[in-house]
Amino acid sequence: MTTSQDLPARELPALQRTAGDMVNESDDVAARLVAALRLRQPRVQRVIAGFLVVFMVVCVVATVTRTSAWPLLPLASFAGSAVAAWRASSATDDRHVVAWTTVVAGGVALGFWLLGIINRFW
Repeated sequence: MTTSQDLPARELPALQRTAGDMVNESDDVAARLVAALRLRQPRVQRVIAGFLVVFMVVCVVATVTRTSAWPLLPLASFAGSAVAAWRASSATDDRHVVAWTTVVAGGVALGFWLLGIINRFW
């Protein structure tokens, strides 16, 4: 006869799982995301950094063509994303890679949103 101590953590009912078991499952999910998105490959990090540089150049060119400083507003968001991309490339744990990549995606989305708002109102 097997007891609950003999069963692996995934086969235990949800009420008998400990916090350590939940952390192991989130590590597993993070490892799957990193493997599926190929976030550990240096080429992916270089491509992300290259796109961020292009976005920053677009902001500077828009400032020159519009003769206004408003298009410089998204530069802070794109620069923050570049720092997060650098932190993602130097992260040692899969959970940290996923977290920093999420910050990169959020910063890029915020930058594009700001560009859209600036384009619409100014």
